[in-house]
Amino acid sequence: MFLYLSKEKERQRSIEDGTRVSLFALPVFAHLIVQTMRPNERQTLLDIGAGPTVYSALCFRDVVNEVYLTDYVEKNLDRVKEWLAGNTTHDWKPTIKVILRTEGGNFLQQGIIETSEEKARGVVKCGGIYFADVHQNPVVPSMEGRQVDILLTIFTLESACQTYEQYKVCVKNMMNHLRPGGRFILGSVLEDDEYNSGRSVMFTLLNLTETKILDALEEVGIDMGSVKKYVLNDEGVMFLMATKL
Repeated sequence: MFLYLSKEKERQRSIEDGTRVSLFALPVFAHLIVQTMRPNERQTLLDIGAGPTVYSALCFRDVVNEVYLTDYVEKNLDRVKEWLAGNTTHDWKPTIKVILRTEGGNFLQQGIIETSEEKARGVVKCGGIYFADVHQNPVVPSMEGRQVDILLTIFTLESACQTYEQYKVCVKNMMNHLRPGGRFILGSVLEDDEYNSGRSVMFTLLNLTETKILDALEEVGIDMGSVKKYVLNDEGVMFLMATKL
């Protein structure tokens, strides 16, 4: 998501596509984390490459106390700051309905959509909105070396890297922000070299196989026995969650 989409319609299509594939897995991972980590073990979440979206804050609003949303593009950060201040022009209600439905909740319940969005704003207010560059170490300078309990990145590295060697370095850089025993959540496009909105190419991608991704994670100390993954072959994407040793 390290890209600012200047045309509003293209940005909207990209958000809709991202919602459709991302919101399949994130609520499931959030539920698994609640089941397997005590509250004091899941206080903080860092989303690297959030773009102009707040998916992670919405999905993990009841899981953690602090959410840090980061991106490389200042205009994406401005979008998120507008949402945090309640000044956004984008309506997140349809997205919240999808999340609540995936969670098994009743989105028709009076006020639940508004309450869910305010909870998401609350955890971001306790966290922060920061600049991030996966090619640098630290990736998020404002974190000042702080490690978090949950590290999440969705559709970021394949668009930020041009070679597999670059990819492995960026994975290593990001992992410095995750504490041992913390959870790493990744969403990645598989075996494709472009991202499109259905009508036009948005940006090029590093072509990655599932094996290459898993090999890169093993090199940086991910417990491969803990990997839980969902491969959506029709969509050409993979989501996984694993523990850092």
